[in-house]
Amino acid sequence: MAQSRKVLIVEDEEILAENLQAHFQRGGWDARIAATGKSAVIAASEFRPGMILLDYHLPDMSGFEALEAIRTVHCCSCVLMTAHPADTVRAEAERHGVARILSKPFSMAGLQTQLWETAAGFCVKCFENGRRPSRPECGGFAPPKAPSVLGNFPKPA
Repeated sequence: MAQSRKVLIVEDEEILAENLQAHFQRGGWDARIAATGKSAVIAASEFRPGMILLDYHLPDMSGFEALEAIRTVHCCSCVLMTAHPADTVRAEAERHGVARILSKPFSMAGLQTQLWETAAGFCVKCFENGRRPSRPECGGFAPPKAPSVLGNFPKPA
C-alpha cells in the first residue's frame, strides 16, 4: 500500500480511536492505532504512515513531544486533535508544522474536509526544503493526482 494511504491514529480514548480507524478503513486507508506517545514513535518507525492524526493530550507525553520524537524517525503530515484549541496550542502547532487542528468534538465530515486540505500539502521536512516528497522514506503527501490519495471518501462540497 502506498505510504500516502496509511494513517496512524494517536489517541488514548479507545472508542474514538476505534471509530476513526473504522472510518479510515471504509475509505480504503490502512489505519493503525497507538494509544501513547511512546507507542506512536515505535508504530511510526515501523508502519511509516503518510499522515498522523494526533491527540494533544496523551497519557505519557504531550502530542507535541510525541510529534517531535516521531519526526526524528519518520517524516509525515500531521493533523492535531484537541478539545482545547487555545491560542497557545495553535501557536505551538504552527511551530511544530502541524498541518491542521481539529477541535473535539468534530464530525466525520469535518475530519474529511481537514484530510482533503492536508492531503494537498507537503510534509514538513520537504516543505522546509521547498520541494515535493521525493525520498522513498518520506511519508508526506504530495498534491494529489487522479485518482485521489483519499480513496473512497467523498470530496467535500
